[in-house]
Amino acid sequence: MSIFFAATCSNATDLICREGIPHAQATPDTLRTIFLVAFAIIGSLAFLFMVIAGARYAMSKGEPDNIQKAKNEIKYSAIGLVIVALAAAIVNFVLDKLK
Repeated sequence: MSIFFAATCSNATDLICREGIPHAQATPDTLRTIFLVAFAIIGSLAFLFMVIAGARYAMSKGEPDNIQKAKNEIKYSAIGLVIVALAAAIVNFVLDKLK
């Protein structure tokens, strides 16, 4: 019995031994779907955090410390949404170039 990473290759011409290592063929459409689902989940979480921060802002009762914390949460959630949107645009652009 051999260790997974220490297995010897029967085909000595390959630079990398691929025997016993799981791999999958991914098309650009498959990658696009995986990335878009991940971006949708992350974007939804950022939006949820923004809604929660807005509720905290509304329930801060005028306390400056709580207002500032809520404003920071809203700001950072908005930055997260922008980053997710830009990442999705970049991934779509790159995957379109792969076709």
